[in-house]
This record gives sequence, C-alpha cells and structure tokens, in this order.
Amino acid sequence: MDSSVNKEELRENKRYFGWIMLASILTDEWNIFLIPQTNLFVENIYRLSSLELGIITGIVILGAAIGSFLGGIFTDFFGRKKVFQIDMGLFIFSAIFSILSYDVFLLMISRLIAGIVVGADIANVYAYIMETEEPGKREYIGSLGPLIASFSILSINGIVLVLLLLKGSSLLIWDLSLLFSCIPATVSLALSRGIKESIPWKSESNKNISFKKMFQKIRSKDKLRDTSIYSYISGVATTIEVGTFAFFIPFIVSKTGIFNEIQVRLIVLSIYAIGIPAGFIGARLVSRLGFKRISCYGYLMTLIALFLSAIFLIYQFYYFVPVTMMIFVWGNHWNSQPIIPTQAIVSNTEFRGKSIGITNFISEVPAFLSISIFPSFVNYFGLGISTMVICIAPIFGLMASIFIYKEIYGHTSDINKLKINN
Repeated sequence: MDSSVNKEELRENKRYFGWIMLASILTDEWNIFLIPQTNLFVENIYRLSSLELGIITGIVILGAAIGSFLGGIFTDFFGRKKVFQIDMGLFIFSAIFSILSYDVFLLMISRLIAGIVVGADIANVYAYIMETEEPGKREYIGSLGPLIASFSILSINGIVLVLLLLKGSSLLIWDLSLLFSCIPATVSLALSRGIKESIPWKSESNKNISFKKMFQKIRSKDKLRDTSIYSYISGVATTIEVGTFAFFIPFIVSKTGIFNEIQVRLIVLSIYAIGIPAGFIGARLVSRLGFKRISCYGYLMTLIALFLSAIFLIYQFYYFVPVTMMIFVWGNHWNSQPIIPTQAIVSNTEFRGKSIGITNFISEVPAFLSISIFPSFVNYFGLGISTMVICIAPIFGLMASIFIYKEIYGHTSDINKLKINN
C-alpha cells in the first residue's frame, strides 16, 4: 500500500513539476521578447536613437550569455532547485527595477540583470527537466520551448493591442507588460516548494568539475562531441535568425509604412500565432521524425522564407511579406527545438548545467551583436538587403544538421549509469 501511494505521489509530483518548468520557460521567453515586441513604445518613452534601441534590445541577450555561463556553474554546484528559486525571485526584482528606471542607463542595467537571470534559468531548467522526466517525455517537454516562446509573444502583443484600443499611453503599455512577466515567476516560485531536488544531481559525487575536464570528456565520446558541435553551430544560426528577423518583425512591418499601429499589432499577432501549431506539432513529431529531420526541415523553411522576404522587401511587394514571415516563424520553431534538449540529454550529470550553459553562451554572443547592429544595418542598407544577408545563418545550420548531427532521440546512458551507481 505504501509503495503504491509513493508511486502515485511521484507521478503527481512529475506532472506538477512539468508545469512549473514550463511556467519558468514562459518567464524566460517573456523577458527575451519583451523589448522587441514593445520597442516602438520604449523608443517613445526614452527617445532612443536606432543605435540605442539596438543596444537596449540586445543587452538582454548579452545578459543571457553571461547568465548561461554563470548559471551552468551554479546549478551544477548548488543544485537545481535552489538555483531555480533564486532565479524566480530575481525575475520579479528585475521587472520592478525596469518599471522604476527613469533613464536609459538604468533601463539598460535592469534589462541586463533580467538577461543574466534568463541565461542562468535556461541552464538550470533544462538540466532539471532531463534529470526528472523519463526518456520520451523529457524530449517532448524540452522541445516545447519554442511553443512557449510564441505563447509569450502572443501574450505581450495581446496586452499591447488591448491597451492600444483603450488609448493607453506608451508608459502604461510598457509598465503593464513588465508587471505581467511577474505572474509566471511568482507562481513558479510559490509552487517550487513542493518539488524535489534532482535525484541524479544528489547522487553525483563530483559537483565541481572544471570546464577543462568537461571539454576533455566531451571530446572523448563521439556522440557527445558530435551533438555538442551541432548544438554550437545550430545555436548560433538559429539565434541569429531570431535576433534579427524574428526579433524585429514588428519593426519591419511598421517600417513598410502601409499599416497603422493597430494593423501592425494585428499582423504581428497573426504571424506569431503560427508558432503555436508549429511548436506543438514539432514537439509531437520528434518521437516519429527525430531531432535531425525536424532541424533540417526547419532550416529549409527559414532559408526559403528569408530569401522570399528579401525579394519582396527589395521590390516593395509588402503585402506578401507577412506570408513569408509566417513560413519563417514555423521553420525557426522547428530548427530551434533540438538545440538545448539534445545537448542536455547527452551530457553527464556532473557537468550538465555547464554544458547547457556553454551551448547557450555560444549561441547568445553572436545574437547580441546581430540584434545590436540590425537597426543601424537596416538604416544603412535597407530592409531587403539586410534580410538577404541573414540567409547565411540557415545555410550553416542546415549543413550542421545534415553532416554533423547524429540522432540521439531516446538516449538513456545517463539514466543507466544512475541505475548502476544505485
């Protein structure tokens, strides 16, 4: 009787756990996409130049790069649960700090802090998921990140649209968008008391492995090495896609000059709404197609969509651009789904947080640079040429998916090792 009760409690805890992790990822994505989706209002409040707008947008990504590196170290040393709770508290703090920021410098600092927490949380949450959920389930939950990203984008734009219809000021729109980001963080923090620490992490004796030793172990195993190289290249490719074209979809649509504010917001909502079925279907198909084919199909779609968007922007066929943007969003969701989950699955528990953190760090640094310079690049070369240049990213991502990555769906060696040790 006691055994059946314990099994039932474990099942309930896992179901409960999954929702908490998804709420945490929602907070991450909300903070990543908040300024790109509200940049017109932030620009009005702080009177930003195109360079300042790029830096304000990109500084969250810079913070995420720093946070990924630090978060990987902290989660491997202090534990998944403790770092998770600290992250949720810091998310709430950074949102309040941003609301109280009365000049550009303070806003930059507050968003940098938010970015650091995002990076740390990504390293921690994906390690937590892979060590708590069973094979098959962990691949599925890990692949839901892009779906949650779309949900956060739609939520932000929904709030903005309602406030625009109510004639809300730029300041009100910005402040409420920040406050709403506190909801999933507060819920996750409150519920986190009921979840358990990762058993594999608790069972691991070496919790302070060096980066040098980690890379030696990565190089010594073919599957881990190939997956890591793929994750690094694909991570850079997909975050450049996101950090330029995807981040600035509202900016690009508004710059065509043929839509008013409310029309822009409705078009943006329609474009990002494609991410909901794309993210859901992609995650469901991982068990049938595997991560490799999902990644390849995704990069093919983004490459075609970026090329067509560039042509339509150059020749001013603006009404076709939202359609190609929808294709892009679908493809980007698919090519980004395997990156962090595959790295997290094949990594050893002793350095799982660090390996996820390094993958995200390598992804975010070029994303920060591309986000920061993209508005200035557009001002100098125009939307069409700027979009055409981005086509380089999916080309490299597709090559990595085809020639480097070996399928690892259903990988269980980390779980088998834990069973042997126990």
